[in-house]
Amino acid sequence: MPRQIPTDYDVIVVGAGIAGLAAAVEASAAGASVLVVEGQDKIGGSSFLSGGIIMAAGTNVQRRAGIDDTAEALLRDYLLFTQHTVQPGIARQLARGSGPAVDWLCEMGVEFYDDLVFAAEEPVPRSHVTRRGGRGIVRTLAAQLDRRPAVDIALGKRIDRLLWSDGRVRGVAADDDEARANAVVITMGGFGANPSLWPSHLPQLSRSGSAGWYIGSDGAQGDFFRLGAQVDAAVAGHRRALTLATPGFSTRLEVYFPGWLVMVDRGGARRVDESTSYAVMELAHRHHGPLFAVFDDAARRAASPGLAPRYKQTIPGMPLTGVESNWTTPVIDDMVAAGRVMRAPTLEDLGRLLGIDPASLSATISRYNRGAADGQDEDFLKDPKFLDPVATPPYYGCILQLGILALTSEGLAIDPAARVLSRTGQPVPGLFAAGESAGGVLGDAYVGSGNSIAACLVFGRLAGLHAAACRHPESRD
Repeated sequence: MPRQIPTDYDVIVVGAGIAGLAAAVEASAAGASVLVVEGQDKIGGSSFLSGGIIMAAGTNVQRRAGIDDTAEALLRDYLLFTQHTVQPGIARQLARGSGPAVDWLCEMGVEFYDDLVFAAEEPVPRSHVTRRGGRGIVRTLAAQLDRRPAVDIALGKRIDRLLWSDGRVRGVAADDDEARANAVVITMGGFGANPSLWPSHLPQLSRSGSAGWYIGSDGAQGDFFRLGAQVDAAVAGHRRALTLATPGFSTRLEVYFPGWLVMVDRGGARRVDESTSYAVMELAHRHHGPLFAVFDDAARRAASPGLAPRYKQTIPGMPLTGVESNWTTPVIDDMVAAGRVMRAPTLEDLGRLLGIDPASLSATISRYNRGAADGQDEDFLKDPKFLDPVATPPYYGCILQLGILALTSEGLAIDPAARVLSRTGQPVPGLFAAGESAGGVLGDAYVGSGNSIAACLVFGRLAGLHAAACRHPESRD
């Protein structure tokens, strides 16, 4: 029998976003005493700021909507879209756990819109939209913990080290304060709020320059890198993140582009269906960027802030006017005056101003206009309703860059049970991770709306269950 040591709790969860709260709920439900430690002065982290969309398959919400879907179908699509950069065992765990996670939230009172949306270009819609966003999920999970007497929450405590003895993690410490436990779950979020880590972990973001900004919580400082190094933990998912294309006009978050835009590369060639999901758009920019948005004066004049932006899809609950869009007449005019959007009497002149091959740009737009007249986009299959001709001078254009950092997905390597792995590939005894602190769950390509929260829920729940089991001596290894 291993030597018994005094412990303050059975499980300590570091971080109080969706992943951490899910872990705490499951650990408590399994009979463990739980301490949740949050570095910020309130719970929620980036989860609280999110739209609360969850990618899942085989849910009751889908069945009520008449959608036939399975975890096996999600697994197949997930591996294909991520280009098999996610370990199949982890992807299977995510796919199989996603549906039960949504149903679990429903049982606790989280409400979802009846209409689902497409995460990216999958065959059936899998993005489940909560009625109260990420804050609704956070509050529901927190309410569950409030009902449990064996759960404590400590706010404003930034953990700086793990406690290690007898070959396993035994707790955490913040300055002189220590708390001991049989297992620790790291769910501290990502590192997006720490630009000092961008050059080494996200060098691709440095190319965005002043257009680069992070949309998440200030608490996402990447502390898990330092904690993991203390116990020789491996890191997975280098350079992985979700970065959104932006014209850089402001820090206005707009994840879709209106379908009337035409996008070309430096050589003047189209590279993408301009109305596609932000996940596919990221791939297009990554492989062919920078891309440039091109449009004409008819499009500019039609882009009234009082009208709904012409997106391929809308999210239930999303505002239906263009007030918050980068692509309205007043914003475009302001950007022309500021020199951020170029204006020219001909397409060839616009190409020269933007540094795009003039003849190629003109030929591309001519081909696009022929498709608009025929009502079909033979190249990228864009919906005909977006095929407005680009034929009314003057012409406008601007550069787009992957500058909005939505989330990071490089973190501590885990196995399908959410156990943190050492650099030798063995589980680090007593240590688990989930959410953005766990690497290898999200692939080189982000699957789309709800991918991240699905990972938070699935692996947060698993981490909590397996961490709770560590209070039994026979489960400690």
